[in-house]
Amino acid sequence: MATKISPISGFPEYLPAQQRAFDAITAKIRHAYESFGYTPLETAAVERTEVLVSKGIDAKEVYGLRRLAAIMGANDDDTTGAKELALRFDLTVPTARYVAQNYGQLVFPFRRHQIQPVWRGERPQKGRYRQFHQCDIDYIADGAGNLPLAADAEILACAFTALSSLGLNFTMRVNNRKLLNGLFAQAGIAEENRTAAIKIIDDIEKQPTAVTLEKLQALTPKATELLNVLSQKSPVVVDNDTREGWEELQSVLANTQAFLGHDIQYIKADYTIARGLDYYTGTVVETTLHDAPELGSICSGGRYENLAESLSDRALPGVGISIGLGRLGMWMVEQAPWQDYAATPAQLYVAFGLGTVASKLRAAGLNVEEGLEDKPLGKQMMTAEKRGLTHAVVGMEGDTLTLRTFATRSDEHLTISALAKRLLGA
Repeated sequence: MATKISPISGFPEYLPAQQRAFDAITAKIRHAYESFGYTPLETAAVERTEVLVSKGIDAKEVYGLRRLAAIMGANDDDTTGAKELALRFDLTVPTARYVAQNYGQLVFPFRRHQIQPVWRGERPQKGRYRQFHQCDIDYIADGAGNLPLAADAEILACAFTALSSLGLNFTMRVNNRKLLNGLFAQAGIAEENRTAAIKIIDDIEKQPTAVTLEKLQALTPKATELLNVLSQKSPVVVDNDTREGWEELQSVLANTQAFLGHDIQYIKADYTIARGLDYYTGTVVETTLHDAPELGSICSGGRYENLAESLSDRALPGVGISIGLGRLGMWMVEQAPWQDYAATPAQLYVAFGLGTVASKLRAAGLNVEEGLEDKPLGKQMMTAEKRGLTHAVVGMEGDTLTLRTFATRSDEHLTISALAKRLLGA
């Protein structure tokens, strides 16, 4: 009996044309990151569970690898001390581990970009996957020095540049955890309850206002006043509790505009941005797409003063941001111009039986798909066109090739060099 073929929910796969579009999207992001001097990095897919959960990540959402841990634990020669192993939940925590481990061999400040898949034990649904790609950048300062606020602005400008290069219309909303904590202090929320308050605000767009208000009222009698300030219905009172966070936020917004060199009306302050992870200590940011707000935040991150606290005796402050290509990628490959990608990287099809023409055309710089089966020419052309090819070599006489253009169904005669110049646009 044949094995039943069915997809595993939450682990998306692309059709060939979509995969090519996805690869082109990541290439544009990578180019933008490297234009700011961020160097590529890849870390292992597997980490110790204790490393992954050390900064507030829910252990229930981590994919454990019991079999691998058992094998390593049974090996008397194993020196990793692995008790529990898991697939990485994000790219930031593994980077902290990497930096702590390789501290003596890195030059600081360390700017890195990382585009790799991550895994989360979430309930899969439309737009939420168990496996997806993150496109991270992080600026990490030497533990002996301070992390300049300009780094926060550079991170925002770099991510803004990457998203703009994809032709997206979006708004980056920026806040500061110090400012948020100061507003909690003004509202009389006790310090031990501020983590709970952060999580309430982090969910503010996922629940009705009445629910948010009810949860805040359990923490402070000034819940209504606090909610009015956060929603910008009331102005922020800048006092000793809020001053540092307020000034940092204004500085970051001004420096981001300076980095970009143009108006940043789509980068703005939003006091409801909280980011639920525990390791953020200053700037926090989330990004929404104008054309698909239902996707939620497509680019988020912030500043952390000591992400490697549980991994190293050095304080390694940093700031980072991540473009999530889970729901965003699935949405983009169905939009123009990405939906128009061909299912093949070939620029030219060479019909069966034309000798060494294909190798000569490749040597001239073209990507060439060659017919390997002796099928009627019409069937070969039909298959090539379905795959997204626009031209084919259908004949040869001496040094002259017959080039067919599918759009017009017309033939013309060209030399190899002239044909290459035509298709390469040289």
